[in-house]
Amino acid sequence: MEKGKVFMPTVAALLAAIAGAVVWALIIVFAKYELGILAWGIGLLTAFAVSFFSPRITPVQQIIAVIASLIGIVLGKFFGISYILNDGMSGMFSGESITFFTENIIEMSAPMDILFIVLAVLTAWQLPARWAKKKAAENAADQNGNPATPAE
Repeated sequence: MEKGKVFMPTVAALLAAIAGAVVWALIIVFAKYELGILAWGIGLLTAFAVSFFSPRITPVQQIIAVIASLIGIVLGKFFGISYILNDGMSGMFSGESITFFTENIIEMSAPMDILFIVLAVLTAWQLPARWAKKKAAENAADQNGNPATPAE
């Protein structure tokens, strides 16, 4: 397996996950409300990042997208909750904050969180393969000189 087939998609997916986590945390902090649907958005971001930086999609790239999305979801919840608990950035990454978060993650999660986590994982798994299949069909149509028709 070539380094570029895993390294760049991994880096891109992790950066996308962190960016999504920061956006989610900012919304938690400023709106004082957690929008679980943003977890699904993190799954979409990681799927896009992996697809964009992978020359070919295999289950390895799909797993990268799934793991990165889960990392982003956990980070988003942690950043938002820790910021609120510490009244700002000071002490956000302290041992106390990390311990509180890990010991209370279940209590701080609503049933809808599970739904959006499942949707994020499914999105991160399925979209890269779908986009790769669509891209391959478009390339095949271009090589044959035929216009690509949308799949039904």
